[in-house]
Amino acid sequence: MNAQTDQGRTDEQGSALVIAILVTAILSLLGISFLLMADTENKIAQNEAWSAQALSFNEGVVREVKRWFDRPPYGAYGGTNLSQPTTGAMDRQHRMIDTDGDGPTAPVAADGSATNPYYKWGVDLDGDGNDDIFDKPYRGGAANTLLGTEAGPDVIISRANGGAQQTLLDALATKIAPSFPSPNGVQARVDEIDVYEPPYINISGTWTRFGMATVKVAVSIYKTAGSTTQTLASRTVKAVLNETPYPGPYGPLQSCAQLNWNGDFHVHWGTSTAVGNINPKGNKLPNSIPRAIPPSPKIDLLYGWQSPAQDATWNTLKANIEANQAIDDPWWRLIAGGTDADYYPGITAQQINAPTTTGPDNSNLFQSMNPLVGCPEFDYQTWKSIAQSGMGDVHYFAWDSGTSFRENGSGASTDFVTLTDQKVGLYFFDTQDGQPPNAGVTNLTPAIQISGGPYLFTGFLYVNMAGWDTKGLSGRPVDFIWPGEPFRDSNQNGVYDAGEGFINLNYNSISTTDRTVSPRGAAADTYGGSVTWNKYGPHITGETASIWGVLYIAGVLDCSGTADYYGSVVTKGGTQDKMTGTPDLWWDPRLLDNWPPPSWGMPRVIITKWQTDL
Repeated sequence: MNAQTDQGRTDEQGSALVIAILVTAILSLLGISFLLMADTENKIAQNEAWSAQALSFNEGVVREVKRWFDRPPYGAYGGTNLSQPTTGAMDRQHRMIDTDGDGPTAPVAADGSATNPYYKWGVDLDGDGNDDIFDKPYRGGAANTLLGTEAGPDVIISRANGGAQQTLLDALATKIAPSFPSPNGVQARVDEIDVYEPPYINISGTWTRFGMATVKVAVSIYKTAGSTTQTLASRTVKAVLNETPYPGPYGPLQSCAQLNWNGDFHVHWGTSTAVGNINPKGNKLPNSIPRAIPPSPKIDLLYGWQSPAQDATWNTLKANIEANQAIDDPWWRLIAGGTDADYYPGITAQQINAPTTTGPDNSNLFQSMNPLVGCPEFDYQTWKSIAQSGMGDVHYFAWDSGTSFRENGSGASTDFVTLTDQKVGLYFFDTQDGQPPNAGVTNLTPAIQISGGPYLFTGFLYVNMAGWDTKGLSGRPVDFIWPGEPFRDSNQNGVYDAGEGFINLNYNSISTTDRTVSPRGAAADTYGGSVTWNKYGPHITGETASIWGVLYIAGVLDCSGTADYYGSVVTKGGTQDKMTGTPDLWWDPRLLDNWPPPSWGMPRVIITKWQTDL
């Protein structure tokens, strides 16, 4: 090796160190960048997690507000809710009344007047001392209908307002998300709950409400460190509420086909209908207040209903009816789309017996009323979906074999009577194949016969069975309530209006020997202490029933034996000719306006639309 070579190597000393330093720096920068990227990804993931938590928390708040409508919070039944908002914990004075959504009519500020009232202000129909904020009715004038806008809601509960509103929302947040605040100081908070009108849809130039109400809820997830509060996530959710579409039967017995019965079978206190022919055989049909031909089965027109054209007829009728005359059943009517050719052969008139003004008669029998007579619509898919929703006390049962079912299609196979006796709620029993009843109704489950011993189901019972048969069945204790007094209904709206005449009834107790005996037995009014129209009569204790509520049968009905029903029975397949025995069907007048009772736990409203991407 010569000197020149050694000198070149000396000149190269230090270059490797520089290269090593550069490589180390580059690798360090890459490592740091990867660490920063990982940290960023972690933060993004954490933010997404907080956003998801906020959304889940928000939906829980919306469902709690829905429960306020299902079980209004002021009575004992509202105690099962997570919270009980009082009128002092809400703001109703920023309401902007809007009657057509985006239509041509501009919203008007509520001022507490009769024309522009605050929502439910002073409305206390149940007499519990609280405004009926979340109770029925949900319609009928500006005071009862949710007409507020998103900018001016009917009800505002805002944490920013402090006081009782903040206290309510903070307590609600703790109950819905009990794991917050977490150990690291992260907390969930309900910022505001607004309730206002539902969306409107323009249908052929007419702005139409799409639902009953909108619930808007804003929540946030935040972290407090010392005196600093950092919002980690916030979400706003809207949900549209609609009334649960209970089909609204308007009488104790309604048949979508024929309606026949024998023996001492009796139907009381309302309108019984049949789409097809009727044949009550030789059974005694109760007399009632003289009627006129109605425009539809839902409208009950007393003879002399037209005012002032028939004032003289009405005055004579009213005087004679109230002159200490017994009436078998002031509310009973029988209306058929077909005819009653067997019991009244040769009579083709729609009103089988002409009305009189001298006293009770049988002018309450009508035939050939199609197409006015329809059948309450119990849509299979709608009710199946509600039963499977998990909202309130709802239950879905899949068929197993015979008359045994499995709840939600799993678990032990249990017979129908065990599943329903002494139960309360909405119970849906499916077809054999889980599909809607087919044209030949061959997929209905086998007919059931309930016999012997006490039995009572309370609520709404939807059975896709080929038949419903009861024999020798006794009920369990149920309190009845008399219907209200029949009225003239001069404007044919189906609602008693001030100034319309009515038959002033003397409500007596039900006879133990003849349960069709009239509540009219004396000239003087003995209920309420004055001559006023009564929406309901007095309660009746000591009665029993096997069904209290609504029974819908996809097949045929065969009531025999001694079972009593209180509410309404709807049969898609009609009745069998062998209807015998001494069963009684009694109409519950509350089915028309305040059903189901909140204490039953059945959903009064359902969520028909969510908007969660806010």
